[in-house]
Amino acid sequence: MSLFLKPILPSTFGSSLTPCSVRFLRKIAAARLRKLIATENEKTRDLIVPGPEKSSTWWAPIPTDPQKKIVGIRPVRPLPQLRIAMVREGCTNRPFYTIQVKYNQTHSKDQGIEQLGSWDPFPNNIYGEQLVGLNVNRIFFWMAQGAEPTKRVAELLGLAGVLPVHPHSYLVAHRARLALAKRLQENQEQEAKKATEVSEEAVLPSEEKEEASSPTKADSGGESDAEEDLLNRPDALWRRQRFAPTWWRHGLV
Repeated sequence: MSLFLKPILPSTFGSSLTPCSVRFLRKIAAARLRKLIATENEKTRDLIVPGPEKSSTWWAPIPTDPQKKIVGIRPVRPLPQLRIAMVREGCTNRPFYTIQVKYNQTHSKDQGIEQLGSWDPFPNNIYGEQLVGLNVNRIFFWMAQGAEPTKRVAELLGLAGVLPVHPHSYLVAHRARLALAKRLQENQEQEAKKATEVSEEAVLPSEEKEEASSPTKADSGGESDAEEDLLNRPDALWRRQRFAPTWWRHGLV
């Protein structure tokens, strides 16, 4: 928002013009302020409501000299703050994250001031083990300097025991318990349903069962059994059930 005004005359606000009274002008809306200054009446100062006795951190200070003209009023850009964030490395299909100290106004993929650790999302595709490296001494040093970890870094530090466990980690664990209980209940219902169907249907001879099951066993092999065991693992549950069983590639927990 830009504001262009005429030179402020001493007669406009009377002889008792002080820097504080000029500073209070920014408490009034721009259109209203233009009208008040254009009137050039001594009663104008009675319409100005004094503000708090402190400088504003958002608007640029108004010149104290009444003969000067306000060219423009623009918001002051906040100062950059230090953050402990993750910077994505690697290629498109194989990401790798480094934990770095950087300012919050820098780009997400720009390099920071110092690297404090690393995180490999999926080094092990079977058990979901994730490789994490942390320089705890430097992390504490930068936190003492005012650097604030981001949400994902705070979750990682909480799971590593460096910081208290993040509330989001408790929420994920609670949802995983609910999903696991639902999975077990569904399995019990399916087993009961299969037992009732077997009792109702006629039991085939043992020879026919072996002949019917032999080609399926030969085609499947050991790889399908391993995949079925992996899909039925209790830790295969996640807060997003629509994701693939390899959910550990995209999440912390």
